[in-house]
Amino acid sequence: MNKRLFILSITLLITSMVFSQSSDFNHEIGVSLKASTNGFGGDVYYRPLKKVAIKGGFEYLNFSIKSETLERYVGEDLNVTIPMPAGNDLKFRTGAKIKTGALSLAVGYQPFKMFYLTAGIGKNLFSSNVTGTPVNNLIFISQNVPDVGTVSPKISKEELGIFNISVKPSNTITPYVGIGLGSYVPSNKRYSFALELGAYYVGNYVLEATLPPGLDSKNINYNPTITQDKIDEHFKAINEEIDKTSRDINTEVNNAIKDINETIEKFKIYPVLKLTIGFRAFEFKK
Repeated sequence: MNKRLFILSITLLITSMVFSQSSDFNHEIGVSLKASTNGFGGDVYYRPLKKVAIKGGFEYLNFSIKSETLERYVGEDLNVTIPMPAGNDLKFRTGAKIKTGALSLAVGYQPFKMFYLTAGIGKNLFSSNVTGTPVNNLIFISQNVPDVGTVSPKISKEELGIFNISVKPSNTITPYVGIGLGSYVPSNKRYSFALELGAYYVGNYVLEATLPPGLDSKNINYNPTITQDKIDEHFKAINEEIDKTSRDINTEVNNAIKDINETIEKFKIYPVLKLTIGFRAFEFKK
């Protein structure tokens, strides 16, 4: 779907409104509840013509998933482990937060009793974040430093911070078209049911990644009595190794993110399957 198709759909719906007018038709206002693959919510509708109605509303769904929950079903450790050449392996407890939904405004045209067309526009609320929280400190090899004693350098898990991978659509304002079986809004009765299949044109999805900001030699904690000269003398290799490792990980992750973004660039449609129940509140003459 592109902008031309969306404009054509809106034009056809507006044209249908002109040819569907009836002088003796009572205007109607009501509400509808909906459950869809894009979330749960509701609409307020206004039916100015016999075959045409306008809806405005929202749908929303927000949930979180922890690695421990998924491990019960897959039977594998889903936490992330990063080997560190200058110290112990880093382990991150992973989790995900997914949010879907939209604020929408749409026009529906019902040419037949059990079939309708709809088109509109929405503010896309979709976002997905995968986070990793470190569960252990990064501890480096201990060394015996003259006049100081044994020094065990480390970066605490609090200093390391979390990593985050996010997915969002490039466009937040997105056109929508759909078809439905049933009644777009109540017609002969005070209530209606419908099953709708539609799609938002979201443009491109964008994947971004942020690595733990504290993976840096500046955050290494030494014995408080050690001087900077002794740190440079005995731990220079560790400092250089941790900074090189951090740069290498960033390069690898950025290259992988670039490849993934190029792969998902072709996925521009966000399909939605929706079940709606409408209720007529009241009607009035023009």
